[in-house]
Amino acid sequence: GRAAHRLVEAGRDRRTDGQLAGPEPGTTSALAAANAALAVPVGYLGGLTLVSLVASRRQPPLRPAADPTTRFVVLVPAHDEATTISTMLRGVFAQEYPAVLFQVHVVADNCTDETASIAAALGARVHERHDRSSPGKGPALNWLVDRLVADDVPFDAAVFIDADTTIAVDFLRVLDRRFRNGSIAVQGFYGVREAFESTPATLRYCALAARHHCRPLARTAIGGSCGLFGNGMAFARQLVVDRSWSSHLVEDMEFQLDLLLSGVRVEYEPLARLEAEMPHTFADSVTQHQRWEVGRFDLVRRYLPRLVARVARPAGTSRVAAADAVADLCVPPLSLLAVVTGASAGLGAVLAAFSPNRSRWHFVGGILLATLCCHVLASLRLVGAPSRAYRSLLHAPRLAVWKMSVLLRSIIGSDTDWVRTRRNAER
Repeated sequence: GRAAHRLVEAGRDRRTDGQLAGPEPGTTSALAAANAALAVPVGYLGGLTLVSLVASRRQPPLRPAADPTTRFVVLVPAHDEATTISTMLRGVFAQEYPAVLFQVHVVADNCTDETASIAAALGARVHERHDRSSPGKGPALNWLVDRLVADDVPFDAAVFIDADTTIAVDFLRVLDRRFRNGSIAVQGFYGVREAFESTPATLRYCALAARHHCRPLARTAIGGSCGLFGNGMAFARQLVVDRSWSSHLVEDMEFQLDLLLSGVRVEYEPLARLEAEMPHTFADSVTQHQRWEVGRFDLVRRYLPRLVARVARPAGTSRVAAADAVADLCVPPLSLLAVVTGASAGLGAVLAAFSPNRSRWHFVGGILLATLCCHVLASLRLVGAPSRAYRSLLHAPRLAVWKMSVLLRSIIGSDTDWVRTRRNAER
């Protein structure tokens, strides 16, 4: 015990040659640089957290709406979705919305199963597409919209819903209020179906509480574009007719950025709720996450300079909305950000313990880590998460390791193609 005490005391004193026994100044400088870089994404998330907490308290109470008037077409892209599409369609046809004001159109894209016949039997209007030279959600939706326009199908707004989704019975009624109030692009709350059936699904539930609710709520409140998440999106007719989807790996994010650069903001509507299936194993999630990360890297490269230019010289795009989009693109995956911030906090604690001259940079990592934790916990609180969601965070290190392996694969194999994610019922 005395030897340990003398060792610690020696580390706090100067050596006989006048040098410090603590870390080299370069180590503190490197830590300062790392914390300064981390402060940008973490500070952005912390600011959004505060705004979302305020915005959630200012949400107006749900009032009975006047008779709906918006004519919707519900567009469902489906590729071999025989195991999931029946539940989704029953939910759409059970909507508390006048049946004469909405139609359901399913594009059975290059299907090799019974998707088309199941959808038709349940009352959907089915469009079978066979074009293996141009697969993917974007081309399938473009093809479907072209058919609706050619057939003069009447609609005021189009809603895009994935085939593995369940939706709240008032989903269309909530969107009707938005469009009657002048909205032209809306993203609903997109959660996780059967969120507590497995650890991966529960962790995804926690991640989407932040990504799909806390952040969009705040981004809309500050005048930004909340983002598009590929499911539960709705657009006024003119946007759907005048624009097309690309075959990009994250075509929804690309579409949102193009809208923003043309001056159109996507608004978040938390009361328009739907949930989609998420894989119950990490293995089944690999291709999906890899596709997202490769696609995101490409969008950062292509859109970040244009958005920065709009911040400096707005041209049809709000400076606030452009700056918000820049910040959002610069935020890495939450699990990766947590790992790096945790490492910074740990290193800072060690340096502070053994350095004779503590620097404020030794403690910044801890503050940033606390901010990130508050972001996650506040997000769970905002969605009314049960206690088991909080307990699932104990498995977050496992998720972080897995996510880092996916990111590494994404960097190495940047030519990732679209691959359909296997459904849970197919395991």
